[in-house]
Amino acid sequence: MRRSALAVAVAVALLAVAGPAGQRDALASSLGSGALVAAVALGVVLTQRSSGVVNFAGGATATYAAYAYAGLRRTGHLFLPPLPNPLAVVEGVLHAAGASSVSLPDIPTSVSFGAPLNAASAFGLSMVVAVALGLTIHLLVFRPLRHAPPLAKTVASVGLLLVLQAIVVLRFTAQTVAVKPILAKHPVRLLGASFASDQLVLAGVVVAVTLALWVLFRSTRFGLATRAAAESEKGAILIGLSPDRIAALNWVLATVLAAAFGILAASVNASVDPLSITLLIVPAVGAALIGGLASFGITVAAAFAVAGAQGVIQFLAATASWFPKADGAPLPGVREALPFLVIVIVLFVRGDRLPTRGTISASRLPFAPAPTGVAAKASTALALGTVALFVLGPSWRLAAINSLVGAVICLSLVVLTGYVGQISLAQMAFAGVGGFTVSKLAMHHGLGFPLGPILGAAVAMIVGLAAAVPALRVRGVNLAIVTLAAAATVENLVFGNSALSGGIHGAPVPAPHLLGLNFGPNDVSSIGDGKLPSPLFGIFCLLVVVGLGVLVANLRRSATGRQLLAVRTNERAAAAGGIDVTRAKLLAFAVSSAIAGFGGALSAYRFGSVSPATFGTFASIAFLAFAYLGGITTVAGAVVGGLFVANGVAFTALHEWFAVDAGLTNLIGGVGLIATAIANPEGIAGGLGLAGRRLAALVPRRAVRPVLAEGAAG
Repeated sequence: MRRSALAVAVAVALLAVAGPAGQRDALASSLGSGALVAAVALGVVLTQRSSGVVNFAGGATATYAAYAYAGLRRTGHLFLPPLPNPLAVVEGVLHAAGASSVSLPDIPTSVSFGAPLNAASAFGLSMVVAVALGLTIHLLVFRPLRHAPPLAKTVASVGLLLVLQAIVVLRFTAQTVAVKPILAKHPVRLLGASFASDQLVLAGVVVAVTLALWVLFRSTRFGLATRAAAESEKGAILIGLSPDRIAALNWVLATVLAAAFGILAASVNASVDPLSITLLIVPAVGAALIGGLASFGITVAAAFAVAGAQGVIQFLAATASWFPKADGAPLPGVREALPFLVIVIVLFVRGDRLPTRGTISASRLPFAPAPTGVAAKASTALALGTVALFVLGPSWRLAAINSLVGAVICLSLVVLTGYVGQISLAQMAFAGVGGFTVSKLAMHHGLGFPLGPILGAAVAMIVGLAAAVPALRVRGVNLAIVTLAAAATVENLVFGNSALSGGIHGAPVPAPHLLGLNFGPNDVSSIGDGKLPSPLFGIFCLLVVVGLGVLVANLRRSATGRQLLAVRTNERAAAAGGIDVTRAKLLAFAVSSAIAGFGGALSAYRFGSVSPATFGTFASIAFLAFAYLGGITTVAGAVVGGLFVANGVAFTALHEWFAVDAGLTNLIGGVGLIATAIANPEGIAGGLGLAGRRLAALVPRRAVRPVLAEGAAG
């Protein structure tokens, strides 16, 4: 606790003496955001200490509770999550059969309390929701994953983030919702700076909660039991403790804390939106890492320090003439890049080149079978895909093209996550780099197809190798943290720069053409039905997918592929066996990011432009869901994952056949990701392959007698 007190004292001293009055006011204005980052970070530390899970959904939990509170205060309605309606399937079948007038009952979307609730009632009811949410998360998601490898826990946490964010968007759209204030707001002069009184109260509550948590985990039976279970689960059971009950209570406590501070922060800001609080998980995990994922005091002090530094950067951007500019305006994204730098520095300094013996896990990883019959399968895919692209109508052809582009991004995750076990949440950032490079080369340097996509993939590979540097010393969930922060940084620093991205209108990309043949999506040709999108563009995408699929399959069958799997299984054993672990990781990142760059080029050609919205952080998270759902270790899994992308084949089928809203993409993807992590780590394609092998093993084979060579018997 002395280190925690010292860290807090240093933070307060820096606030008191920092710079001119304007800079002190900038620090003061960041107090509220620092308090919320600290609250989310406290939840991260709680779940890590009790369950070994870095909860990426902590910010999403706070957002969910803030929306629940806002609904109760504004209308007196408690919104309910969008649950699957079994009657929707029946209704879809009836509509397909011609009974379009049939309308079956829907599940209610909210519970009404008759009139808007006051602040105390709405807050209390929201806390009840938070308790139920925490128990649900523990029982349905992380209790079944207690002994799962870190990869499964991480993807389940990412799936939970997707689910909570999708629920909010489905119920309230992506618009900002006004929130009635709870705390009074008036200026307060303190330490030479002007503070808002409500932010001071919020920060004070965070500090009080931090002290309470320190006392709870240091001096009470519950805290000592949590520490004992964290040290040795078997030992805790032997002395009569229940690790499962301890984990459940800690999940409830973490969820309630996140929910309470999410509501308070939304009331201080007088509004809430689906992204702002959710993405605070990036600076929150940075603060938690500074605290070693164990110290509440240091974590909170770090959260206030990071938020204060961001406030100073924002002040300097508005006032300092030397601050970097883009199109005459302050360079965007510098403020958001700070947590990424903090995370990288902390992990790189603390990380080990190889895991210690205590971190080696015997848990089963997803099976990565060696591909067979690659040439035959590739030829069959080309033939069937070509026929389908000419036979399908425009809407289904567009869905197939969307799925083919998505399959390329999923293939990039097969190499990195499936073969080497490196969890990346930045694949769409790499894809965006490839797409924007294609645009710049074509519009400013006259380099179109095929040099544009090749160079775009090369630039994406360079960025991927830069992101691989922390992977040399960190792994597993820590690498997921780094790549998530990197994705958010690239989104704000690069894609948010209008000089590079073209602003809200995006950067134009001319259609591809070669040897006089135009095969862009909007190039009408005499080949096919003459409707858009062009079948030729679909065939172009198909050729790219098949070519990259053959590349990935042959990589898995090669000696290099076997080395990558050895690194995934046990880095220490791989190094002892003479495998260069550093080279293996760098190679995986290079190949993976280059493939993602090709995916970004295809996306650019598909839309005729590159937009920052296409390559946002949530897009990267969603693609991990689709790749894991399809099967993270196989080429077939990447193809199946591509079917589930937004507006792909699977969701077009659900919409056309069963009238399922396409807006459910992220929700279904998140639920599917959680279910796959729990029940079937091999994904859909891997599960089908495993079932086929088991059925084949059940088929009796006729014994073959050895044929004796002539004259062998006396």
